Amino acid sequence: MALLLGELCLTGAVVAPLAGAAVSAAGGAAPGRGHRAAAGLGWMSALLALVAAGVVGLRGPFMVAVDGRHGQVVLGLWADQLTVTLVALVCIVGAAVQSFSLRYLQGDRTARRFFAAANVVVAAMAIVCASATLAVLVGGWVAAGVAFVVVLGCRPDLPGVRAATWRTARMFALGDLGLVVALVLVWLRAGNVDLASPGALASATAHMGGLATPVALLVALAVLTRSAQGLLGRWLPGTVSAPTPASALLHAGVVNGGGILLVRLGVLAGGSMLAMAGVFAVAGVTAAVATLAMTQKADVKGALVFSTMSQMGFMVAECAVGAYLAAVVHLIGHALYKATLFFGSGSQVPRPGEAPVVPSRVMPRVARAAAAAVSAGATVAAMAAVPGVLAHRGAFVLMVFAAGTAATASWSWWGRPPASIRGAVLWATALVAAGTLYGLVLAGLGGWVAPSLPAAAIGVLNPWWLAAVAGAGIAASSLARLPWAKRRLVAIMLDVATPPVPLSARARKAAGRAIRAESSGYAPALDGLWQESAA
Repeated sequence: MALLLGELCLTGAVVAPLAGAAVSAAGGAAPGRGHRAAAGLGWMSALLALVAAGVVGLRGPFMVAVDGRHGQVVLGLWADQLTVTLVALVCIVGAAVQSFSLRYLQGDRTARRFFAAANVVVAAMAIVCASATLAVLVGGWVAAGVAFVVVLGCRPDLPGVRAATWRTARMFALGDLGLVVALVLVWLRAGNVDLASPGALASATAHMGGLATPVALLVALAVLTRSAQGLLGRWLPGTVSAPTPASALLHAGVVNGGGILLVRLGVLAGGSMLAMAGVFAVAGVTAAVATLAMTQKADVKGALVFSTMSQMGFMVAECAVGAYLAAVVHLIGHALYKATLFFGSGSQVPRPGEAPVVPSRVMPRVARAAAAAVSAGATVAAMAAVPGVLAHRGAFVLMVFAAGTAATASWSWWGRPPASIRGAVLWATALVAAGTLYGLVLAGLGGWVAPSLPAAAIGVLNPWWLAAVAGAGIAASSLARLPWAKRRLVAIMLDVATPPVPLSARARKAAGRAIRAESSGYAPALDGLWQESAA
């Protein structure tokens, strides 16, 4: 009975968003009511996914499948600790985006198209997370990309949206073509791989022979394109022109698809050291460069875009070293956190008449550095005190990452310190509590999903390479604060960070003057040129 309930809930978690898409598309005389119904169905899908996760916890993994003539699985969904966790995450993010959109897009004539396409994105990504066969996974991947392009292009009247939509469509098509070709090659050698069978991907990789490396490279192409890494990520900055709900869905759900794909196909993609080395190199460079570009963006959404590129680079690098638990923790945290940041991005824009916040006093740099070091040490100590934290591959690197985050937050916070000792004590206590909580989450989630994580393939790199990526990102961020770097590097970074929009001759001359100007005036000038040209 419990397994039947789990099967119904897992199926419902995928079908409910499709029903929401149908309700939104139908609209009728009261489109607002249809949008509310679609958002309600989104939350229902999230609840069903959580119930399915509870069934997995009680009774173990199960499958909902349609078998072929010879008993092989043709269509199906596989529920284990990993897949139901990812499905629940996708459904929760999708429901949150739609609930936010009810008010944001109220009265918008394109809201019907947005809600319908957004629900298709959620359903397709849920299929990617829980597909029982490789063919179904690839089908869901392509459908999610197509549906998001529709979401992105819902407001073609906004400056830059039309160009960004076509650019995104072309890059998605390139990555999706690579994954489809990889599917064909695998199918010719090993058939439609059953992702629910232990060792099926490893067996398929062994049957590939000399095609193992090309298949791994094609999967890597799909991952890097969807995660906006390297030159394949030039499509992402232009998406800031889209409405905030589209940006939230992209950065909290769609871009995470690269990490989901690598975790689910870890053995197939990790069968080639050449592919993993290439993925790691591109992701590592992107993480460092995007970290530097993020600090120089003048607009809130632009900074969030490069924050996403940096975070995705680090997460893809985690997969490249076989630290799949670290990647899953990173993926979940990034999806929830980035969705929240985009929902609140409007509140970061200064209102007319508002005075900028100026700290009453600033601590000396030496004191701030000492406070940052203490914060990092407290975070590591709190996490290490939780049993089981260091039991998984790459867990130590996650601790280093958490320590770097704590140090950065402490450095920024102590730039405007509290006026009382009580505030400082509360801040230190909060850091220790946050580190302990993070350790508990890491240990608990590790104990939950570890049985369903793929084993580290032969082509994955040493996890200590992640420390080099983290160090490069910190060094790049620190470098941007130096006066000579601001004069020479900021213009270059902002040029890299600018979407490739053709400029007129007059705009090119003005851009040249802006590049030679001081860094403090460059970012707004170039952003204005981009908006003018995009219009």
